[in-house]
Amino acid sequence: MVKNSRDKLDIELECEEKIISEKYRFGRVRSKMMSQLREKYGKEIADRSLARINKRISIDSKMSKIHPKEFLM
Repeated sequence: MVKNSRDKLDIELECEEKIISEKYRFGRVRSKMMSQLREKYGKEIADRSLARINKRISIDSKMSKIHPKEFLM
């Protein structure tokens, strides 16, 4: 079971890396890329990875508005 959960974590991290790369390159995740990720990793993993990344970006944005001096560095 530990090996299985480790494999799943590695797969999710790989999927997240591809989404982050796509967002860095194009400013968003293209629908074609999400289709490819859903096909390769499964709908649940791809959608969850995208949601996690979007949540992180949202939280960072909110924090920079609340504490702007800390995020200027």
